Amino acid sequence: MHLGIVNMHKDQYFIHRIIAAITHLGHTHFIINGLTTTSDKLIQRIKSSPIHYWIFSGSRFHVTNPSNPQVPLELLNLDKKLMLICYSMESVLMQLGFPVKERYIHRREPFNLSASNHPNHPLFENIQMPMKVWRDHTWYIPKAAIHSPVRLLASYNGETMIATYKNAVLVQHHPEHTADGRKFLNNWLKE
Repeated sequence: MHLGIVNMHKDQYFIHRIIAAITHLGHTHFIINGLTTTSDKLIQRIKSSPIHYWIFSGSRFHVTNPSNPQVPLELLNLDKKLMLICYSMESVLMQLGFPVKERYIHRREPFNLSASNHPNHPLFENIQMPMKVWRDHTWYIPKAAIHSPVRLLASYNGETMIATYKNAVLVQHHPEHTADGRKFLNNWLKE
């Protein structure tokens, strides 16, 4: 399968693990620079592309700074599947009106995540719980703030870690970093 990647980092180096995970799963990729492509062009390129699955990377930007790039909400209405990782997840949820909090201590670490909210969801198929995942973020969306129409699938220490909304799977952790994360990514590609 051919997947699209929208790079929200300043350089391509930071998406090398996403590329490696996709390649490991037997897929090829196409990259769009999310920082230099206008929202209108990004929407049009994704809409007109034959690629059905799109991954938006994380970023080192502060999501609450209005001058930093944001994921266009119009993408959530396309007939495409989106995985929004870290910064990209925060961007969409912030634009939908959910509060974004700053931890003041950057968390860059592996941890064990349980799918306590919906353990039988197809995204967790063949993953032994708790799943081992990796996080690398300062900003987060409080679990307590999540409400319909966003569906919370998993949280950790009061932080939203996995949610779904329309055509998007929103993940705070970085699935490309761990074996369980790559299984999660592979399950998303089967949806």
